[in-house]
Amino acid sequence: MTLKEFIDEYIERNSMVRILYKDNPGSYRILLNDWDEVSMEWEIVKGQGRYAAYANHKVIGIACISVTGPYSSAINIVIEEIPLHILREKKLQTIL
Repeated sequence: MTLKEFIDEYIERNSMVRILYKDNPGSYRILLNDWDEVSMEWEIVKGQGRYAAYANHKVIGIACISVTGPYSSAINIVIEEIPLHILREKKLQTIL
């Protein structure tokens, strides 16, 4: 299931989300600069905001919900990590 489909199906409206990559068992890596980078769920569904480029990545699962900081209530969604060269090839195929 893609991130966009997952959010549309399972995440309540007006929820804050943070997108992560799985690093090691029980360990996650943020996609953007820091843990304070979050988006509203509707931004991703509409193709807007910080995580719009990841809308078609496969969802792996949900990470811990509770973290410290200003956006501690954000839902942490873990997605597949696609290497940059594969993303480039996919984009070129859609253009050509």
